[in-house]
Amino acid sequence: MNWKSFLIFKIPVSIIFLTLLIEGLAFLLSDTPKLRHPLDRLAANIADLSKNAHTVLLGDSVTQDVIWSYEISPKKSLVNLTTNLASGLIGSHLLLMRYIRIHKSTPTRVVIASSPEFFSYEPGNHATDIYLRTVFEKPSEIAELRASGLAVKRTNWKPSILRFERSISDRLASLMFSRKNVSQKIPLADELPKNTSQQQDTQATAIQLAERKKSDLTISQSALYSVKRLCALSKKYEFEIVFVWAPIPSSVLYAWQAEKKLEQLTAHLIDVTKTRCHKSTILDTNKKLRFSDYAFRDSDHLKRPYWTMVYAHVLKALLFGENE
Repeated sequence: MNWKSFLIFKIPVSIIFLTLLIEGLAFLLSDTPKLRHPLDRLAANIADLSKNAHTVLLGDSVTQDVIWSYEISPKKSLVNLTTNLASGLIGSHLLLMRYIRIHKSTPTRVVIASSPEFFSYEPGNHATDIYLRTVFEKPSEIAELRASGLAVKRTNWKPSILRFERSISDRLASLMFSRKNVSQKIPLADELPKNTSQQQDTQATAIQLAERKKSDLTISQSALYSVKRLCALSKKYEFEIVFVWAPIPSSVLYAWQAEKKLEQLTAHLIDVTKTRCHKSTILDTNKKLRFSDYAFRDSDHLKRPYWTMVYAHVLKALLFGENE
């Protein structure tokens, strides 16, 4: 073997060929969404959702836990766009905009059912990159992110071979696995079953609850921008916006009430939306039912299956006027 020819000619040619091959594949996949987390899957499959739904549901993982499991409304009358905290309210706002753009139809009501901290959260640089900028890649969506005040950096070009996961493998995964069959939801019975959860079961710790009591219930810059943009959409398309506070551990709620934290956040929302929105309402599941600390498996999320089922009943009653 001629080692000199191999080192000087064959290896460089092979590297150039492989680089060009990967660049070509990356170009072919450039319009294919990535698949890294549930938000990627949801954003990629919005076209498959019902286009004539009466209600679109936004919110964080506290509500997502429930709505993925239980049928709280007749099929095709509710579109589930719930996400998690990492994408913030701005992510929900962008999902709704994408839903309206793709289906060219609007609901009569948009519900945001979440923990109060969903409005306080401001995505950091890492969250913005993973859960926003690389999910919502259309120029109009990037413009919304920048207008909200988030740091959205322009991506400098790099050979795709140096960012193979983001350019190739995440997009190939979307082609192969993004259209996952949705599991059958459980219809809600007219009456709740017996509560089999015991106090000694896993529950929110005192440390977790103490940390949540310190939460600063304000509206972040990007969330405030999203509320105003959602109001503008509601006026344009004449739909109602309904804010719903998700269940809160009773000790946390008591601490917040003592400092009027939730009251002030609610008042701020009312002040922002009263003239900007077509119509807006704020509801509170905690006024319908008090949720003890033992109902939570951590500081935010309810125990499964009993307490998530309780929330499903309360949410159904609030939104669809059905008495339990």
